[in-house]
Amino acid sequence: MTTMSDLAERHRRLYSAAARMMWSQGDPVWRGDRWPEERARTWRALEKALLDVPTGSTPSAGPVDPAFHLASGRAGAGGGIPFDAAVRGWEARLDADPGPSAPVGGGAAVVEAVWQTTVTELLDELAARLAPGRPGCVVTQDAADLAGAVGEMAAALRAPFGDRAEPPVGSAAPLPEGGPEAGRPVAEGDHDRLSQAARAAARAMPSRAEAEREADFSVRVAACDAAADLERIVGGEAAPGWRERYPDVEPDRHLVWGYRWSGGAGRPLSFVERAAELRADLAGRPAPRAAAPDDPVLQDPPPDGSLVAVSRAAALVGAELLDELAARLAPGASTGTIHFTAYPVHLFLKGRFRRALTAG
Repeated sequence: MTTMSDLAERHRRLYSAAARMMWSQGDPVWRGDRWPEERARTWRALEKALLDVPTGSTPSAGPVDPAFHLASGRAGAGGGIPFDAAVRGWEARLDADPGPSAPVGGGAAVVEAVWQTTVTELLDELAARLAPGRPGCVVTQDAADLAGAVGEMAAALRAPFGDRAEPPVGSAAPLPEGGPEAGRPVAEGDHDRLSQAARAAARAMPSRAEAEREADFSVRVAACDAAADLERIVGGEAAPGWRERYPDVEPDRHLVWGYRWSGGAGRPLSFVERAAELRADLAGRPAPRAAAPDDPVLQDPPPDGSLVAVSRAAALVGAELLDELAARLAPGASTGTIHFTAYPVHLFLKGRFRRALTAG
């Protein structure tokens, strides 16, 4: 007899494997016309199933579930802010932003290029921690200094604008969301639906060897490998639901996107080591400052390549994203399996926000 705990565990592994396959593909090519019609159709069906069913994780206590909501913000009534609602708010602010060199519109911050690069690297870590399907973990005490350093960077990005900073995204009520209510237990029907959609989508993918032989650049080999794992899982075979980029990474005490190589050997990057690197990289460097109307850095191209201008909206949205990373790195922070509703954050960080951050 299948118990609810058995079902939840099987479903959680299936959910992680299916979401990992889609996340590994990167951009949502299944929504366009680059793929064969049948492959695109099955992937759209799988995306819909992943959005609609729960992950199988134990729900978080309280109104905010970091597997479904921002960890750093609250809605007006104290509830959680769904990922898609947060992204829509950020995009609206960037869309209304005239850019760093506009003569009016709120100004810009001047930052050193190393600051810009560091923010980008940190937000790569946020994107990886919000990868749909990522299994839950509890962050260790080792992350305390890194979380503090990231929070300090967020405050420094806000500082040039003083009291003109935007209110936190969490001050707005969340927009209505589709998909399951956070914390809803998984049912047999959820698991059956996801199994059927996952099987069809995985079978529509070429193997790694086929993709390489046919030079099919519309698929990523990581997605091909994930599809092979997914096929084994839906077939009842042993296979991991999730794989880190490197097998020795432990998300509760290492960065999931950072790794260090020396002499041909690699090793995970610990929270403690990354915090020390971060403080050393920024030590003695000027903090972000407000750009004057005639600031040389606003020229195109700027005369000094070591300085860049970041628009007010991009800086303030960036600060909120750093706040989110700091919240997820806080010692004791607990997260269940990340729901597929987090996928818009991945697209935003890799696309719209990165373009805004580097527009100057």
